[in-house]
Amino acid sequence: MKIAFIGGFAFSPKGTIRARAHPIAAELVRGGHEVTIFLPPYDNLEHSGLEWQLDGVCIHNVGLPVGAAKTRQSVLSKAIDYTRLLTELVGAVNQYRPDLIHIFKPKGFAGAAGTYFFLKGLRSIVLDCDDWEGWGGWNDAKTYPGIVKHYIDRQERWMMQTMPAVTAASHVLEERARTIRGEQESVYYVPNCGPSNGARDIQTRVRARSVPETRRVLGLADGPIVLYSGHFEPAEDAEFFCRAAADVMERNRASIIFIGDGPQLPRVRAFFSQRLGSKVLFLPQLPYEQFLQLVWAADIAAFPYSNDAVHRAKCSARIVDYMAMGKPVLTSAVGQNHEYIVNGESGVLARPGDEQHFSEQLEHLLRNPQLCEHLGQAAELRIREKFDWSGVPLQNCLAAYERVAHRQHN
Repeated sequence: MKIAFIGGFAFSPKGTIRARAHPIAAELVRGGHEVTIFLPPYDNLEHSGLEWQLDGVCIHNVGLPVGAAKTRQSVLSKAIDYTRLLTELVGAVNQYRPDLIHIFKPKGFAGAAGTYFFLKGLRSIVLDCDDWEGWGGWNDAKTYPGIVKHYIDRQERWMMQTMPAVTAASHVLEERARTIRGEQESVYYVPNCGPSNGARDIQTRVRARSVPETRRVLGLADGPIVLYSGHFEPAEDAEFFCRAAADVMERNRASIIFIGDGPQLPRVRAFFSQRLGSKVLFLPQLPYEQFLQLVWAADIAAFPYSNDAVHRAKCSARIVDYMAMGKPVLTSAVGQNHEYIVNGESGVLARPGDEQHFSEQLEHLLRNPQLCEHLGQAAELRIREKFDWSGVPLQNCLAAYERVAHRQHN
């Protein structure tokens, strides 16, 4: 089968294509299918017009139109450029002439391309959902203009209801899709799993250097290190982590490494600027290999989840990366986190919204390095044994493809 995957942004820095679409595509190629991932890299201009192979999968980036790289543009100019970019994306897929299309995210360029192909009469389309995008989900947290939020919500609901089949990254999204569609048979559960061969090679390369040597090369401080990586959106509530962790870190002479960017980052910086005893390092969003070097150097990966629809619906690729790298994870007992972490066996789940409990669990881990080592080893084993793309996730994708292919021919 010749399959086109359509994403809504570049291969990196966002994680959906690297951590989700590509591993699925790689497994399909291993099974004898041909897969090309089509991307509009408006968020990574260096990829514009480039094409490469990774694990047998072709990554095709459509070229950005003239003027898209300008740092200052009017709303009208952006609208014209993005319309041209969407046209190029659709044209590239049309030229490829796939047997089936898998759309990754029901919004943005991917959602618009999927809508185009459906309205043109193509029915061999599968929609993938890995976030709750509309009202009740990210719409409530983002600062988009109101008209954009209404469009995102309508587009997401229409696509979830209308597309011939849906793959969902979490049980919450699976149930939401079934509710919107009014039936169960055409919705397939496909959680995020362990690394693809390409990502596994990177992880192996990073782990070839010892943790002390990695810390020395990176210039990191001695003592325990806790890693927090995020987008610093209001919905993530990074300040919860700051309040819960600050005293614990100072008592245990531990360092915090923050990785990421976002609107709440200045508040986090301001919080620690008042605590002269804290050892804190702030880093921007990093390329995948550099990010993994920091994961490997850390003792604990910690980040709380709010008990809201956004986080109950998420299927965290970060958790998979941390666990696959053999690191103990401290997070909240929310949504899909229960699927990955067996509390006290392959990680630690704190009570959501309870700063004191999160703080106690973090302190317990910092004071018990042998427990951290045990949890990390169990986490790595759990990802390897329970979350393999070639198992149920691949079979559910193939079942979705068979359903829409049959529908297209009838």
